[in-house]
Amino acid sequence: MRIVFAFLVACVSFFSFAGPQLAGRVERVMDGTAIAVRIENVLAPLSGFSSGNLLQVRYVGVGFSKADAEKAYALNSLLVGGKQVFLELEEKVRSEDGSLLAYAFLDGEGWLMVNAILLTAPVFSFVPTPGANRYDSILAYFDRVPSTSTLVCPVLYSWSEAGKHVGERACVEGPVASVGTSRGGDVFINLGKPYPDPNRFTLFIPARHVGKFEAMFGSRFWTNLLGRTVRALGDIRLYQGVPEIELSDPLNLSIP
Repeated sequence: MRIVFAFLVACVSFFSFAGPQLAGRVERVMDGTAIAVRIENVLAPLSGFSSGNLLQVRYVGVGFSKADAEKAYALNSLLVGGKQVFLELEEKVRSEDGSLLAYAFLDGEGWLMVNAILLTAPVFSFVPTPGANRYDSILAYFDRVPSTSTLVCPVLYSWSEAGKHVGERACVEGPVASVGTSRGGDVFINLGKPYPDPNRFTLFIPARHVGKFEAMFGSRFWTNLLGRTVRALGDIRLYQGVPEIELSDPLNLSIP
């Protein structure tokens, strides 16, 4: 994941721009790069907009392929679904479907740009937009920035010692010894020792959440993890005598 790194660079790069003009809440995620936003507050002089308006907005400079549409939708939903967002509009340009083009932010000061965050996931790519290019150099940079670890851990345990800390919320780190899936689509990532060794530590991703992880890390990402050291954040528990963390949020998994 590359999100925190993107945030740090964004804080410097965005400083010279005016920032968001509208604040609102996402009522519906349309697809991987489009949202329906109910305006709650007009932050800067802007004609034709008022509280209560429902806007269909598309992110400037971000695209995805048809093959990745489901994963792009899942990641966009994870990032902004139901949340408050802040919009900086491209007033003179609209998308082909008539949506307003905008730079969306997760904060009112305009530091955490949704457009740039999405470009750190492999299913998205930078798409230049004629007439709407004030952040093109920044978005193109995020499309190329390499992966980095981002987890903030309250405490970090190795896979071999984590079993002594059942009931704690912590990060667990270790080399991937084996991976597997259930018939129902659950994913199991075993650290330190392969399945069925009882001394292993397991990262368990329920089937209903796997799509979000694939949106972040790529299709069937677990098949490329053998021998790599990963880190996960969550509540340590025992399942049939084996310590594990159940993961539902890809932001809680770090794959260097």
